[in-house]
Amino acid sequence: MILDFFSSHDTLDIWMIIFSALVTGYGLDFYFRAKAGLGTRDTQDYLKEAVQFRRSAQNRLDMIALIKERRRRIHPKGVNDPESLQRARLQANLSKVKELDAQVALLREGTTIDISEIWYMQKDMHSRHPFYEKVKEARIEPNRNRFSIVIDFPEFQEIQFKDDMVVLRFNRQVYDFFQSIYAESWLKPYAPFFESYFLMCRAMRVNTNKSEVFYPFMKVGIDISELRKLEGFYFNPRKLSEIAAVAFNQGAQV
Repeated sequence: MILDFFSSHDTLDIWMIIFSALVTGYGLDFYFRAKAGLGTRDTQDYLKEAVQFRRSAQNRLDMIALIKERRRRIHPKGVNDPESLQRARLQANLSKVKELDAQVALLREGTTIDISEIWYMQKDMHSRHPFYEKVKEARIEPNRNRFSIVIDFPEFQEIQFKDDMVVLRFNRQVYDFFQSIYAESWLKPYAPFFESYFLMCRAMRVNTNKSEVFYPFMKVGIDISELRKLEGFYFNPRKLSEIAAVAFNQGAQV
């Protein structure tokens, strides 16, 4: 249209160009003013996650391998005596019940208990979330009414969290981790003694004396009631700070 105008000098063309520019400008202005209310940012984030974080065929292979490993442990080779298997299973269950009873008694007294060892013992029952294997400490604090977890990420450096998509991906993993903990059946006996989760994430850096130390780069506290409300719905990881108390400063110590 612009080329036609310069070649023919038809004033109608220039008026059409001006009109088109004005309509486009008003349209863009309306979009940017109203996109928060229209939820377009949520849609954009959803599409980004769908492209970048979709489940791969490798995840399915990992799940198949996990199922095979569980079957192998339940039916070990070389043990064909049903009575021996039954006695071993009953003894293991009895030991677990005694330990659980002792822990519950301490929790009723308001004593903090460390379940880090139990966490590792239950690793075959965990979800496939990548955070599970990185957990260093797991404690139930009845006096604070919370379940506290410490996770170390030696692969992370502060500079990585300057990237908005890295932060978005990590927030998504944090939220999914909370939801997966809430779904863990083996934690149900402890549930009456906490109503919130507290997560401390630590990265590694080199100290002034050239030694490697872990430092906290994110702390998140969330009520379990918030997770119940969002269960089964898409959650925009940009809104993590709206449902939880979050301390985060682009990877710096908090």
